[in-house]
Amino acid sequence: MKTKALLVIDMQNDLCWDLRRKHKVEQMIHPVKQLIDIFSDAEQPVFYIRFCLSKGDEQFKRFGDEYCIEGTDGANIIKELLTLKGRVIEKRKHSAFFETELDKYLKETGVTEVFLSGLQTHICIMTTAADASFRGYRTVAVKECVLSSNEENKINALNWISNYVGEVLTVPEIVEEFADGRAREGNT
Repeated sequence: MKTKALLVIDMQNDLCWDLRRKHKVEQMIHPVKQLIDIFSDAEQPVFYIRFCLSKGDEQFKRFGDEYCIEGTDGANIIKELLTLKGRVIEKRKHSAFFETELDKYLKETGVTEVFLSGLQTHICIMTTAADASFRGYRTVAVKECVLSSNEENKINALNWISNYVGEVLTVPEIVEEFADGRAREGNT
């Protein structure tokens, strides 16, 4: 049964290769790919969440730059994560749940737990974690698979997630959880 799902959030050219976080993304790609393989090998769904914004979107005024404009290469998922091993969900706001079909797809496949990776921890990961929790999902942010341009923002966001809406685990802890799950399935 598919009870766990991985969300790979905003791993797109404009966001990943921005000079403010490029070096951090380069370090994070390997653990994210490892996480994708863990889920894929266990036949658990992977969802790639991507911003797909209109030119002149209102939120650009708040952040002072334009990014992930629909139809541009900047909106594409980074080539390092290709070939994709799951469904792509497009969003127009920070949370992967807000006005998307993500919740519907999760429910259709019997998912009860969501694991979060991608960027930025203090914006899109945090709002998605809150929305997942509000919908009753066990919510896990994967520590070495999320980042913020500013490390303090990441730390504060992970603390908020673990205190209020979910858990923070590492890739080795998730590997262990998957192995424990397979052992339990074999004993039933």
